[in-house]
Amino acid sequence: MDSLFRVCPPRRPRQGPGSPPGCDRKRRPAIPLTALILLVSLWATPATPGQGQRALLAPAERNGFTSITPYDSLQSFLSEIGRIPSIRVEQIATTRLGRAVNVVRVLLPRQDSAAIRLRVLLFAQQHGDEPSGKEALTVLLARCASGQLDSILSHVELFIVPQMNPDGAELRQRRTSDSVDLNRNHLVLTSPETRALHDLFLAVRPQVTVDLHEYGSYSKAWRDSGFMKRGDVQLGMLTNLNSSPILRKYQREAVYPFIAGRMSVAGYLFHEYIVGSPGEYVRHSTTEINDGRQSFGILNTLSFIQEGWQGKTLEDSLKRQTLSQLTSIESLIEFCAMHAEEIRELVAREQGALQEFAGKDFVLRMEHYPGEGVMQIPVHLVSSGKDTVWAITPYRNVVRALATTTVPREYVVRQEATSILSVLGRHRIKTHVVQEERIVEAVVFKIDSVGTEVVEEDSLPRLFVTEKRAQTLLRPGDVVVPTSQWQSLLIATMLEPTSVWGLPKYPAFAWLLHEKQYPVFRIQ
Repeated sequence: MDSLFRVCPPRRPRQGPGSPPGCDRKRRPAIPLTALILLVSLWATPATPGQGQRALLAPAERNGFTSITPYDSLQSFLSEIGRIPSIRVEQIATTRLGRAVNVVRVLLPRQDSAAIRLRVLLFAQQHGDEPSGKEALTVLLARCASGQLDSILSHVELFIVPQMNPDGAELRQRRTSDSVDLNRNHLVLTSPETRALHDLFLAVRPQVTVDLHEYGSYSKAWRDSGFMKRGDVQLGMLTNLNSSPILRKYQREAVYPFIAGRMSVAGYLFHEYIVGSPGEYVRHSTTEINDGRQSFGILNTLSFIQEGWQGKTLEDSLKRQTLSQLTSIESLIEFCAMHAEEIRELVAREQGALQEFAGKDFVLRMEHYPGEGVMQIPVHLVSSGKDTVWAITPYRNVVRALATTTVPREYVVRQEATSILSVLGRHRIKTHVVQEERIVEAVVFKIDSVGTEVVEEDSLPRLFVTEKRAQTLLRPGDVVVPTSQWQSLLIATMLEPTSVWGLPKYPAFAWLLHEKQYPVFRIQ
């Protein structure tokens, strides 16, 4: 990726007390004059090709949205737009069956070459049977190539991966050809597709990311309840309590209302992403960090998941599915263009704080609980065939901490725990190897027993440990992992033995459940 991307170090956080711009709970973020001028220009300018550019159509537009875009057609389209000076296409991964995973960089030339644009990473179709996100991104690329979004692109730089799982897409199945769910592979990074996405993320350091999916509206639990979800698009925000509360607040109070307003004007049904069964357990989406949203959100990036409505077949209502996802994405990009400097400063400050997290609280375990407030969503009544609105009851809209600890100055991983070291390496986490034997005071973990617990309706293994401060021998070959780095909270999530989303829950790390002494310890 050296030919296209350079590592972009985090900006130094701005000093001074107070909340970042736009985060006062009592006030909506003020729109500066420059943003108002931009907003007027965006809505006043017709969506026509730029000067000297011809109108391009995405493959789905060319066939009238009658069929989803196959892999070969997507590759031909990417080759076509890759000849445009402002667009560069690069392969970032090869799948198990030899297909390419590509990223498209869209950067409008600008006279002020020193200007820094807000970087936005968009990726779709981690699940091969969810094609509308890919179709929406190809239409977005066609509009970029035609010059229709030049006013936005003068403030925003886009990195677009339209199809993460081409093997699964061609097989019309959710998982990859070797049966991996990519959206559950963002912690262990065993698949080339997810490894490439994270390498891309580390190379370009986007401030905003969006993972595009589809949600099923015909599940048995919902049909049995008497109605089905009818929202065109659901938008999910960060829910893990270890992600920045300031970023979570900004998402909910600034970004989400803006997109909701745009979707309403366009005539699309829109609400926050929910999962679960009506009448039993309805909540916001997972706090787990091994998906395409939380894995970047734990690095204090403004990260979202977008879920479009999924029909009974992949082509069912494909045009509306595509255009509703596109409208939401364009609204988000528009917001980013209007608030580019504000978002850059906000993310830079929160990411800077991650490098000084030693001694601060870290949430080990968390769960969803009913809170105040009511959420209403559009639904379709099975009995009458009519559409209506359902006020969700019960509604688990609050995530609470169940156990906490403090982030240590360093973790130490025993050299024989090679699978743990491999994961750290795949995340490009900085470590150093112990060269000489020495004694240190550390907190070690003795595993007393292993049980199970139900978290977010799934049964997971749980370690019960005894912590003890003791003089501990560091051996040559052991690996020290300092937490004074960007991935501090990712490191703690992985390595703490009682972390709800830590390594012991993964089948590849089942060996940890049979150890007496946990092979990781803390140096405070």
